[in-house]
Amino acid sequence: MSKTDLIGILIALWTSGIVTAVVHAGIKLINANTKNKRLLAFTKWAEQAVAFAENNADTPAEKKREATAFLYDRLIKNKVPFNFSDDQVDAEIEKAVAKLHDWHPEVKEEEK
Repeated sequence: MSKTDLIGILIALWTSGIVTAVVHAGIKLINANTKNKRLLAFTKWAEQAVAFAENNADTPAEKKREATAFLYDRLIKNKVPFNFSDDQVDAEIEKAVAKLHDWHPEVKEEEK
């Protein structure tokens, strides 16, 4: 098969829309994979923020403030601060707190 034949096949695939569809599907797959990795990192950072706040703050209000500041700092350093809303940040911190208390019952007992 010569280069001319290959170019002709490629042009036929392009004009029929097959190459366009494959490229479009590939781009969607890459975007979905990137979003998933960002969400996993966001969850991990929220857990780290809550652990940091548990060790460095005294009152629940201070812990929440510390965790939120820590998480926003991580988002800014990783250049994704606008990918997550304030509500998402709050919800993820609350989820991380609940997860921490399920893992460490002694923390739950200390608050009583």
